Amino acid sequence: MNTNEAATNANNLQREQTLKAGGKAKHFHQFFTAYLIVVFLVVVVGLSSILFLLAQQYKHSQTLITEQLVSLQTQYLQQTYLINADKLIDSILKNIDSNELITLQQALSLQSRKLSLLKSEYKNSYQQWFSSNNLAMNLLTRIASSHTNNELVKSKSLIQLDTLLDAINIQLNNQQTDSKQAVLLSKVENQLTNIVAKLKRLDLNTTFRTFDQLSKQMDEMFVTDYAKQLANKQYESQGMADIVRDFIRFEDLILKDDLLAKWQDNLHLIEDYQQQLLAQQLQWQKIMDKLLVSQQEVDAVLAISDYAGINKEAVLFNLLPKWVVTAFAVVLISIVGLLLLIRRKIKVVSQFSVNSITRFIENEASALTAEEKDSFSQQRNHALYSAEAEQLIKKIQRINYNNHNEAEYLALTDKNQMLEDKVTKFDASAKSTSQLLVEQQRCKALHLTAIKQLVLLGASAVTTTIGASNKTDAGVAENHLNNAHHQGLDLVRKLRQASYYRYLQSSDALLTLSDVNLVALIQAVVLNSRNELILCNNKLSVSIDKKILSEVNLDVELFCEMFNVFIRLLFSQQKSRQLALKLNLVDKNNGQQKICFTGQVQGKEQIVQLPQALHGFSDDTTEQSELGDYFHTLLKNQHGYDVSAKLTEQAYHFSFTLPLAVANNQQEHHYPMLTLPGYLTDIENACVKLSAKYLVMPVEVLLAVKIPEKYQHLQQLLQAMGLQITFVSCELILQQQWKNGRFAVLITEIDCLPFTEFMIDKDEKFSCSDTLTRGVFSLDNLNNVTTKSECYSHWVQGELNAKSTVSELVTAMKPWIKEQSCGSLTPEEQVTQVTSSNDHIDVVAEGELVFASLNQALSFNFERYLKHQGSAELAIFMLEEYTTENTVLMEELSQAFTVNDVKKADAVIKVLLINSRILAADHLLQLCQHWQTLLTTQGLDKSEKVQVTLLSKTKQAVDEISQHAVTIA
Repeated sequence: MNTNEAATNANNLQREQTLKAGGKAKHFHQFFTAYLIVVFLVVVVGLSSILFLLAQQYKHSQTLITEQLVSLQTQYLQQTYLINADKLIDSILKNIDSNELITLQQALSLQSRKLSLLKSEYKNSYQQWFSSNNLAMNLLTRIASSHTNNELVKSKSLIQLDTLLDAINIQLNNQQTDSKQAVLLSKVENQLTNIVAKLKRLDLNTTFRTFDQLSKQMDEMFVTDYAKQLANKQYESQGMADIVRDFIRFEDLILKDDLLAKWQDNLHLIEDYQQQLLAQQLQWQKIMDKLLVSQQEVDAVLAISDYAGINKEAVLFNLLPKWVVTAFAVVLISIVGLLLLIRRKIKVVSQFSVNSITRFIENEASALTAEEKDSFSQQRNHALYSAEAEQLIKKIQRINYNNHNEAEYLALTDKNQMLEDKVTKFDASAKSTSQLLVEQQRCKALHLTAIKQLVLLGASAVTTTIGASNKTDAGVAENHLNNAHHQGLDLVRKLRQASYYRYLQSSDALLTLSDVNLVALIQAVVLNSRNELILCNNKLSVSIDKKILSEVNLDVELFCEMFNVFIRLLFSQQKSRQLALKLNLVDKNNGQQKICFTGQVQGKEQIVQLPQALHGFSDDTTEQSELGDYFHTLLKNQHGYDVSAKLTEQAYHFSFTLPLAVANNQQEHHYPMLTLPGYLTDIENACVKLSAKYLVMPVEVLLAVKIPEKYQHLQQLLQAMGLQITFVSCELILQQQWKNGRFAVLITEIDCLPFTEFMIDKDEKFSCSDTLTRGVFSLDNLNNVTTKSECYSHWVQGELNAKSTVSELVTAMKPWIKEQSCGSLTPEEQVTQVTSSNDHIDVVAEGELVFASLNQALSFNFERYLKHQGSAELAIFMLEEYTTENTVLMEELSQAFTVNDVKKADAVIKVLLINSRILAADHLLQLCQHWQTLLTTQGLDKSEKVQVTLLSKTKQAVDEISQHAVTIA
């Protein structure tokens, strides 16, 4: 430690000791506590006085408002009731309906009652009006009672007059009426028409003048005695007689019921009632005028009182005692003085704190003398020295002692950020790894499930007898089996590819290296593609450079998968093409050789562009296809490189280079060119005959040989018998393929343990293997193959060789092959079993019933069903629900068919049609469409044999779907 550092530390120690010594300093707010208490007390006293005066003023104002509000409210209600009563009188004077008059009169009585209850100077008048309105109510009731009878008589009179006028018009239009009769009838008609017009307008508002005119016309008609005149001129006329009779009836109605007198009495009553109302209305208007004048006077008084109130406040202020005013002035002056003192004190204390902090900072860089120590100690003991200033000085001292500068802080921040990034990346990696593991396990489980379906398909095909009346029917059945098996193989391949792809992407992926024959692996992969080549009419040839050493060390499963995908990429979307595969040695050194794999595709037609799957290998900007990305992952794990795809004038090329480790002490060999497909010359005729004789079966045979090329003879004969052949050339692949349980027959010259439990049977109550006969055949008298335990005694066992004859192979493969021959029952007999005795079923229905007994695997397309559902978990979960619903719907359809319920049957068929589309059940879909056609054209008829047959076929299709679903789930 140098001299400067020692001096600095000594100064710091001295300052710390000085800061710790002495009494406690006051906090900043403690300097002003007394002043603030005094201000608070002054404010409280002043506010209390003001609130007291305001309360007294408010009480006085409320008293005045209450006194004036009552009178104003009473006057307002009085004016409102008077206005309502005036409106009701106007409505009564304009109304002619007696019932409505009673309602209006009741409302008027209610208004007068309300007025009589008010405390007013007109209370006596209101009570008199209320009494008169009650009397008027009784008058109206009497008027209404008589008015109803008067209206009834009036209506009868008008009806009689209308009848009389109609009879007169008919008589006038009669040609037999003479001129005298016509003149008299016209006169009567005119007179009656005038009476009708006035009688129709007769109501409670009719004036006495109008009523007198009507009465005068009536009297004139009766005095003239038209009835007698008409009777004298009727001349045996029935029409005139009817008119005379009607006229007499009219006279009787008017005179006996005394119509005019009753109406006259009612009019007098209503006129008196209206006169009373008018007198009442006139009095109310006078009261309203007086109330308005009174209201104006009140408004003027209120205005004057407001002004007087203001003056009273001024007077009240003048009457306040002088000591009250003096007290208010003292309070205000005291508050102002205290606030000024507080301001001055804040300023002094703040300035002292600033000076103290400044002196401490200035003295921080130099040593303290004895005088400075005393000065600093005295300053700290000063009355204005605050605790906040002392805390600030201590913090400044700590900052100066801090050893970490800004650069070190930034460095620590960067380091912390790097650690956070690493943690984030680790979390993402762990999450991705976990997700890949879950997906891999799910794909592996689905892969085993798909293999189970293939096994069940093979077992179903072997155990089911397919009757066919001709070659066409047999071909149809064979095509169904081929399609189902092909779809199953494609699904197994895709699921295995997905599982293996996720395994390679995970961190747990490891290479399992073993010494194998490269040429044998290539031959096995190429020969396994023979069926696909035939299907797409493609050709393939393989040529291998003789400099290549065949014994290599590699991951067998990874290489075989990569080479298989390499061929699929070359043949992507191609038909009738020729593929030339070439393996050329690029470089060779100690323990390693680099081989260039090249594929050239050409055909009769010119190729104008690369397949879509290869675009990603020719253009870096194009995104890789799913298959291309899978191939790139496989190649990357084997350290392959130099991948390219290019298009030439007549063909396109796809190549890559792969380094392979080689075994020591090898010699070069010549490898003959391998060309596919095509039969060997010596067995071509035999293969053609076998293909014509045997059905293609979904039964797979695993052929495990060391050199696959030498066993083409055996492969082609077995394929001609309808079996599906798969080559393997090493023990590792043999064990993997055989243990998964997919293959029914094993033919091997490689030593292995064939009698073992299959993966598809683990953790299963029902063994899929028991449904399919298993066979093991040795090609080289292997001990492990020829020796089996009692658990596998039901397996078929035997020996074959590369040159086994056709008869030997037929005998050995008897449990798994099937000839293309008619069944034991004719088509007519099979139909008869379903429909009892149906002599009139058409040919189409018979043909469908023949093939209704095909195996359960044809009941619906599981791969298409998976696509419809979107995920395998959802598909398997929903499968039981669909099958259960189909069974219930089938029972409902049977019930509807029994009672000929067309609507219910149509609803059931629609739901079944939807379910068949979801399940991809083509056969059930066709049956539902047939049902819809029948329901539209014929309806339901339980006695119709065609419909009985169709019902039986539909039930059978639903049962097959349920059975197939049980095997899947």
